[in-house]
Amino acid sequence: MKPEEATIASLLSIEGNQWHYHVPKYQREYTWGKNNWSKLIEDIYDSDLGHYMGSVICVHEKEELTPSEELIYDVVDGQQRLTTISLMLMAIYYKLKFDLPEQQPEIVDDDDYTDSLNSIRKKLLKKIKALSSKIPTGGFKSDSSICFLRVQPSSQFSNLDDYKFILSEVELIDELPKPRNCGNRSIYKAYQYFYDHISDEWSGLKDLLDRINRLAFILISETSHSKAFMLFETLNNRGVPLSGIDIIKNKMLAVLEKNHGKHIDDSYNQWQKLLSNLPSHEEQDRFLRQFYNAFKFKDEIKVEKVPKATGSTLIKIYESLISSDAEGIFKELQGKAKIYNQLIEPEKYPVSKLTESLIDLARIGAKPSYTFLLYFFSLDEKNFNESDLKLKVVDLFCRYYLRRNVTDFPNTRDLDAINIDLIEQCEKRIENNGMLDYSFIEDALLTGKGKPETIETFKESLGDNIFYHNEGMARYLLAKLDETSHTREYKPDLWARNEKGLFVWTVEHIFPQGKNIPKDWVEMIGFGDKEKAESIQEKMVHSLGNLTLSGYNSKLSNYSFSKKQSRSDANIFGNKIKIGYQNGMAINNIEFKIKGRKFTIANAPEWKKESIQSRNEVMVDMILKLFAFNKREISQVGIIE
Repeated sequence: MKPEEATIASLLSIEGNQWHYHVPKYQREYTWGKNNWSKLIEDIYDSDLGHYMGSVICVHEKEELTPSEELIYDVVDGQQRLTTISLMLMAIYYKLKFDLPEQQPEIVDDDDYTDSLNSIRKKLLKKIKALSSKIPTGGFKSDSSICFLRVQPSSQFSNLDDYKFILSEVELIDELPKPRNCGNRSIYKAYQYFYDHISDEWSGLKDLLDRINRLAFILISETSHSKAFMLFETLNNRGVPLSGIDIIKNKMLAVLEKNHGKHIDDSYNQWQKLLSNLPSHEEQDRFLRQFYNAFKFKDEIKVEKVPKATGSTLIKIYESLISSDAEGIFKELQGKAKIYNQLIEPEKYPVSKLTESLIDLARIGAKPSYTFLLYFFSLDEKNFNESDLKLKVVDLFCRYYLRRNVTDFPNTRDLDAINIDLIEQCEKRIENNGMLDYSFIEDALLTGKGKPETIETFKESLGDNIFYHNEGMARYLLAKLDETSHTREYKPDLWARNEKGLFVWTVEHIFPQGKNIPKDWVEMIGFGDKEKAESIQEKMVHSLGNLTLSGYNSKLSNYSFSKKQSRSDANIFGNKIKIGYQNGMAINNIEFKIKGRKFTIANAPEWKKESIQSRNEVMVDMILKLFAFNKREISQVGIIE
């Protein structure tokens, strides 16, 4: 790292070594808008000594240049600011070259005026004579010259085309046709904004130019993208920082073009196709981490001294893999992204038992399992000893991660290592000509590094105030209990979401959870004793026995138990529909016993401490039967099948 204090005048020096600052072709587009532009003008005029603009982080990987090569930096962080300043310089240049001479013809003989024009031109563009038909890296041909942009924006969203068009408008390069919709995009809007808001007078333009030249930066140059990325993650600039996947993409596309002769547009389209399998930035970063962790046992994937992919090692890993074999790793990523999509968006695929299990796994919140499943789903099925092994393994992972999430063990920090260890055990078995079967994978998972909590601890955690400790798991278990018991007559979609993306069916507390317990409830559950009611509430209100699901939670609110049971509401046709506990949902018809008699929350005459306890025990036993690893476990906790 070489941090240097620099001004615009020195960053875009017009003498000696002239560095160029090029944003990689497919880095994200220019995003600054009117608020940013006006704030920049305000900042420029607020400081006579030179406003501090933050850091510019660049990468220059080549240690030595040939005599004919230009000094070109890849801009990792600073695109927004450098591009904006260049657009402001273009607006000043146009006013100086075209507008001012019309008002003051004599200005063209002023040496300061001529020097100012030349200074701006050299800060925007460097021209050299074309000595051959070959265009050097980073340059483009205009007339009989090779041109290098001192600041070159991203190609995304036609940024570079719009930028070059403005250069042609101010007659710094050959005339270019105006790109379609150019005036509606940010690059041209910024140029027009500055043209409209800066001075028309020579003195005002000269003062502004002097202030721009004094704008201060810290220039940080690195020799690798991984080091640069780690730096800008910790810095808080006004610009829009890149994500890890942006850096990896830029490196990948650049090396494919330079070393493998791939056309940048073709590679970019393939990259976008890869990303179509990974809809969010979170999923993209997780995929890259889990890909490495899943396949690092392969010599061509493993990076020395990097045992596991993390947020801080990701760039280093892929920088190494791309440098070694960009084409090979790109092909691998494309294939594995398709498999990964089946794990993260199973609902897109044809209905099957496997798809349903993958949907369950996603609802449970088992993202760490995707490391192993990415590896496992990539295997040739000739290595499987059972035709339905994938389904069995996903079901095993559903039970495993449900228990993990309820008991909070193993620790989250250990899950990557557990999956990597399981992969290594499977690989050893395959290498020794062994076949993978369910009993091997179950034993490796449940008795190895990932050994889960006992069934007794699982039962204890389920019986506690589970909604308080893990709302997501409480909701999942309630939905699962309903789904496994419902009738054909009433089968609501408990996972439906409204237009805001929120669940339609939410967790309803039978005995209300609020601080001010209604009088009816104090009478029923506390026998008129408020402190007793509060004590029961504290100990039991968030337990499964006191929970159900409702699509009309707000309309049940703090009503008495009998009103919550029989509550009705008018639908769009004016008919009364039952929205209380007598709505026919299976979870509302789970039977529990009080003094030898069977009740449900739909028909119980009252709701007391004993009711919550009894229903809770029944529901916990139902869950244990559904999610125990085997029958032996069920018998351990005294449940009779």
